[in-house]
Amino acid sequence: HVRGLLEMISSLAWMPRGKARAVPNKYEPTDAEMEQMRKEARVLGAALPPGLNDEDEEDWEDMSGSDDDEAAATAKAKAIKQASKAAKVAKSMGDDDLAEYNLDDYDDEEGGVIGVLGPAGLSVFASNDQDPYVTLPDEDDDSDLEEDNMIRPSDAIILACHTEEDAHTLDVYVYDDSEGTLFVHHDLMLNAFPLCVAWMDTATKDGAVGSFAAIGTMDTEIELWDLDCIDRMTPAAVLGGVDKSGEGEAGGGSKGKKKKKVNKDKAKLKEGSHKDAVLGLSWHPQQRHVMASASADKTVKIWDVPQEKCLHTLTHHTDKVQALQWHPTQASVMLTGSFDRNASVCDVRATAADWKAAGKWAVSSDVECVAWDPQSEHQFLVSTDNGTVTCHDARYAGKDPIFTIGAHADACTGLALNPLVPGLLATASLDKSVKLWDIRGGKVEYMGTRTLDFGQVFCCSWCNDPATPYVLALGGKDGKVVVWDTVSNTSVRQSFPTGKKDADYEGVDEALEKMKLDGEDSSDYSDSEEEEAIQKAKAGAPSTDKKKKKVKVKTGGKPKK
Repeated sequence: HVRGLLEMISSLAWMPRGKARAVPNKYEPTDAEMEQMRKEARVLGAALPPGLNDEDEEDWEDMSGSDDDEAAATAKAKAIKQASKAAKVAKSMGDDDLAEYNLDDYDDEEGGVIGVLGPAGLSVFASNDQDPYVTLPDEDDDSDLEEDNMIRPSDAIILACHTEEDAHTLDVYVYDDSEGTLFVHHDLMLNAFPLCVAWMDTATKDGAVGSFAAIGTMDTEIELWDLDCIDRMTPAAVLGGVDKSGEGEAGGGSKGKKKKKVNKDKAKLKEGSHKDAVLGLSWHPQQRHVMASASADKTVKIWDVPQEKCLHTLTHHTDKVQALQWHPTQASVMLTGSFDRNASVCDVRATAADWKAAGKWAVSSDVECVAWDPQSEHQFLVSTDNGTVTCHDARYAGKDPIFTIGAHADACTGLALNPLVPGLLATASLDKSVKLWDIRGGKVEYMGTRTLDFGQVFCCSWCNDPATPYVLALGGKDGKVVVWDTVSNTSVRQSFPTGKKDADYEGVDEALEKMKLDGEDSSDYSDSEEEEAIQKAKAGAPSTDKKKKKVKVKTGGKPKK
């Protein structure tokens, strides 16, 4: 679903309140880390094929013929050439080359004037105290800057994998439900296209417990980033991926058709590494040091994170494994879903020894998402590429589903069961919509639909905090993250214990009816305009001014009967 998209949010996850450091540390690389980065740059330069330039184009063979692959290959070649130049500079420049500039003592040199442009030119002073024309003392604004960077215990955090052309970042959003604000607090530059993200307060090799985001990438590796540190240039740890030490096993790279160098040696991977893109991640809910990953190489791997070691490899699927999730209470039980059109429930200990031990349920199309029902330990849900959602009983392998929902007209790329509100299900799709369902008691009732202005929706997730259990985060095309307070939906207020009354949202439904009089398509209105209209309606202010701008208010579609 990512081909041809210039900007997108590929995955997102909530971070529990109070788990973030109030003032994140400022990253400062150690001498050892700087030396390692120099070494890797030199290795990259040495590993490049000789004479990599435009004239070598005939040495490449086109394995797909597609414009997208050619563009990607060209961009990659440019990046490699830039890295090669940097590597050559790093290799040729030694400490003696810079010694004459005395950069280490640059800031300690005597003299108040740093630079002067001629006798009557501009003088630049080391501080305002030394400038005779500055009479007001410097204000100490460090505390203001620190306050701006502070993350309050009441702030909810959203981790979003953001891609814009060839740039990839992990955006750390702060959501303040009391003020209804959402903004990016900081971001981390990623090394590869991110496909999935999961949060965990796991221990590191030194035994310290920190706050980390695990990110599965289009490459073969899983990056672990320290969320308590700003501007970090490298992940805190990497599971799998290319072995930079020179040891490892052959493999790596997608088996799909690509534009590749003829007779190019395959990269050496770390022992136990995935051999293709990492599509799904799940941290263990009880054993905090354990994480599972799903890959396009048809395998599921179990990792000891602090030791950066693969413990088990499961091979019970015959095609790409798209999604997985540990059971909330059964420590050794895992749910997986694959492009082989099967969902599977397996005991990791047994399946690691014999792949046939895994129970399977056939579905109608490629699996997109899987999710355990947090309120019913034996039930799980599966969404597919053709837009259907099915519910199954894990005790009866191969049996017909408990119920089937024809949820969307296109792939159902988001599936979220509310962990705090029993029976409240959200589904999202490439058809540009998100829908709400009540599935309590094994019966399905449609609650409503919201069409998002950014188009295709790739992911959705409920807030995991009891203070805001009805808040849903969504991400998709155009790199936007949207937060939806679903209590604004009439059916949700009438069916679930929200603590809100229809009177609290008086005017919202009336505003919707007024919008319908225009007879205009819902795509003419943006999500920000909708939220503004809802707030105005709640405050008793006029919700629309059709002569000035279009405003849309959606309550989520047809209410339940």
